[in-house]
Amino acid sequence: MDIQDENKKRELRVLNRKFSVGEYGDSWTKMERFLFIEIYNTIKTFYMAESAENILEFGGGHITTKIPVSAMDKRFFKAHNRSSQLLEVAESLSKKQISLIQVEEDGQLGFDFITMFPRITYNPLNDKKHLYVQIQSAVYEEMVPIESYCQLDLKLLGEFNSGNTIRLYEIFKSYAFKRSFTIRFETLRKLLGFFKDNKYPEWRYFNNQVLKPAVIDINNYKDHDIEVSYKKTRGSDLIEFKVHSHVKQSHKALKVLCLDEPVSEVHRVLNMIQDKYIETVISYRDVKSKISDKNELKEWIITDIIMQQKKQGVSFNFKHALNAISKQIALKQYTEPYAHKHISNKLSFSDETYTDIMEMERKGEIRAIRAKYTDEEIKLHRFSYILDINLDELDTDKVVA
Repeated sequence: MDIQDENKKRELRVLNRKFSVGEYGDSWTKMERFLFIEIYNTIKTFYMAESAENILEFGGGHITTKIPVSAMDKRFFKAHNRSSQLLEVAESLSKKQISLIQVEEDGQLGFDFITMFPRITYNPLNDKKHLYVQIQSAVYEEMVPIESYCQLDLKLLGEFNSGNTIRLYEIFKSYAFKRSFTIRFETLRKLLGFFKDNKYPEWRYFNNQVLKPAVIDINNYKDHDIEVSYKKTRGSDLIEFKVHSHVKQSHKALKVLCLDEPVSEVHRVLNMIQDKYIETVISYRDVKSKISDKNELKEWIITDIIMQQKKQGVSFNFKHALNAISKQIALKQYTEPYAHKHISNKLSFSDETYTDIMEMERKGEIRAIRAKYTDEEIKLHRFSYILDINLDELDTDKVVA
């Protein structure tokens, strides 16, 4: 098969190149990395407004996702012991944590340990197609900014047999847009997770046992992606890498949704992550509070959000606002916002109305437009100039030049 034809069939995943799980612990196995990438991909597609299908909950403290087991079946699992392999990788991933340790000036140790995936569930009796994973907000919020990103080839990840190779492949891909880059030896050890446990402190062992084998492995598949070369001057801590991309990929900016994005008072349309957040709050409170009309409550909340955004401006915090509303719902203190009826009764833009006015205007039926629609409707649908036309100067249905 021609290489170009084969490349068309390759699957790519986008990762934030600034987010390094390697620096938080030991190098990950191939299966752990792949499962993490699938979790990441679910969050990425959600935040880029591509799909919320696999997002079950989205609250202030966590996201709960479901990961298709079939995606892993094809690449890594052996048919005869799939269940035990899934158990093994899920158990291992559930123990991963971000460990931030610092030494203060007086010698005191400061630390912050964050469990990355506090709950991983698989119940084949209820759902044998999906693995359910909960991700801490402190973790997924670091994943989300993907304006700086790299694209990974899943088939290559399936070919690599070493966790070190996979992590180095990610690092090289994150710098591929530069063609060459320089990095300190200690920094690279940190990115690979060796710094904390003081593994491979000497260059010669690190080079022979980690870096050189990984580069050879990656270069064996250079026709599908990248080719890497490097050098380090004796006595210097700097390693210079050159990365040549054999398969060109787009590096245009990616648009990421924001919770604090302003909600239009006219259209009242939420973005995908705002909508899921509100639905999660309502669903969570409905368990104990027994909400009688969820749609009405959602409309109240949207109105409340609009009013708070107008009042607070750039200081508005969507999470804080929804958390306060959630507590009020739980205490049965949340009532219809003062301005709800006024806002919810406002006219909203309609594609049908816009098309109708545009068609009538094209035919010169100005009198008919003024008779059919109010001045407010005409302004809302961007035909304000029609209101400036003097009806006395109209000859039947056409404007007199």
